[in-house]
Amino acid sequence: MRKYVRFMVGLHKFFNSRLEPHEAIERARELLRKRIEKREENFLTIVRKGVFGYHRSPYIRLLRARNIGYEDIRRWTENEGVEYTLQRLLQEGVYFTVDEFKGKAPVERDGTRFTCRESQFDNPFLSTAYEVRSGATRSVGTRVRIDFDYLVQRSLYDAFLLDAHGALTAPIANWFPLFPGAPGINSSLRFTHIGNPPRRWFSQVDRAQVKVNWEKRWGTELIFRAARLYKVPLARAEYASLNYAHQVAKWVDSALQEHDHCVVYTFATSAVRVCMAAQEAGLNVRGARFFVTGETLTAQKKREIEAAGARAVPVYGISEAGVIAAGCGEETTEDGCDDCHLYKDTMAVISHPHQVPHFDCLVNSFLFTTLLYESPKLLLNVGMGDYGNVSTCKGACGFSQLGFDTHLSAIRSYEKLTGEGVTFVDTDFIRILEHDLPARFGGRSTDYQLVEEEDAKGLNRYRLLVSPRVGEVNESKVVGTFIELLKSAQQSPESWAQSGSEMWSQARTIRIKREFPLSTPSGKILPFHIAK
Repeated sequence: MRKYVRFMVGLHKFFNSRLEPHEAIERARELLRKRIEKREENFLTIVRKGVFGYHRSPYIRLLRARNIGYEDIRRWTENEGVEYTLQRLLQEGVYFTVDEFKGKAPVERDGTRFTCRESQFDNPFLSTAYEVRSGATRSVGTRVRIDFDYLVQRSLYDAFLLDAHGALTAPIANWFPLFPGAPGINSSLRFTHIGNPPRRWFSQVDRAQVKVNWEKRWGTELIFRAARLYKVPLARAEYASLNYAHQVAKWVDSALQEHDHCVVYTFATSAVRVCMAAQEAGLNVRGARFFVTGETLTAQKKREIEAAGARAVPVYGISEAGVIAAGCGEETTEDGCDDCHLYKDTMAVISHPHQVPHFDCLVNSFLFTTLLYESPKLLLNVGMGDYGNVSTCKGACGFSQLGFDTHLSAIRSYEKLTGEGVTFVDTDFIRILEHDLPARFGGRSTDYQLVEEEDAKGLNRYRLLVSPRVGEVNESKVVGTFIELLKSAQQSPESWAQSGSEMWSQARTIRIKREFPLSTPSGKILPFHIAK
């Protein structure tokens, strides 16, 4: 009962504290500048209270095993800075891989061995408002507790980003799947708080295609009823499948008839689809800003969006900590097409070499550390399955002037494959490719392989290679079975597999090809292959 009371109180406070856009950007600049100045102090406060002052902290066992106390961390930070301290902790074995964080693999460090649960990483200082699920389909996705104070804090970064792209008061539309996925409902509430609620919320998935338990249905309905009570024009999700991107393109064209700019917040591939639909129908998207997230903004995707006269703005985030980096709009090289400025007052990122199972490669894996007191998860050198480049570069843009001079680029995932902004985790594929498909259609574990590639339009495709050794098969049945196995991998009503499998079916993301699976340079045949 207490959590429902907290939900109601938090919702009331949230809607009552709304800002006008000009107030939001002024507050954002002031707050972000102060946080940059107090970055080291904020880091030490979180370590002192959330790690050493919290008996359930998963980090304590690793720190004690190396005889590292708070005073050690304080001394390193004050003398050398946050990133030096994190590198020092990494060298001492104080970090968690994504599998350790998820509880899939035990933590083993120099004689210390234990297993974690995701809930142990929950921020102990939050009064929970509601829960969403991350986009990955492992189990039911990461459970992420969202606090309304967190949404208030995060909304100021949205104000800063919108203003940087000349769109602080521009009309906004979302094109994200409906609840319980995080992006749609979270961004709608955040934009609402800064006085510019989305005019439309398009959903790639129909409400009838997903099952959500009564608590989530009740909570979602309550948000919209409260919005109506407070006279907040909060758009409800309306169905626009991937094959009807022209509905979104029509909205963009209409918005640009009255405004110089508009914003569509969506997945990178969905943004490409809108631009393609606009060009085919003779609709105008020149001046639109596509804030793209959920998957890599590749050079080809960026070219397709810009060829239509729109701008692609990479927005990088993780469900466990929200949006943590975004593009500034300055010209970048093709290799840096997804270059983002890290919001370094809320997050620290270092990288380390990581050997990836099932891919036969070594990558520079990101390790994340949260610096924002209101973050859903308390992270200290935790991997999330992503890798890329971390660099420091001062420029002339508003991000750099504020102190956001750490850049993330060439961001990829080694833990999951992504298509249409929805991710499926490797363990689901492994079982299906190596066991389920051979059991149903014949062959052995090395006779099926998924190849990731990008077509000429920048749309993600997956070739499902089926070895000629298998003999004759009904190709459409193999694809249908593959998608159904993905969908049925998790039966929970919370699972993103419902949305993901529906979107992949719409887009015909998976195509069969009768070829022998490809081998790595070392001669291995693995379940996945990424076409360069």
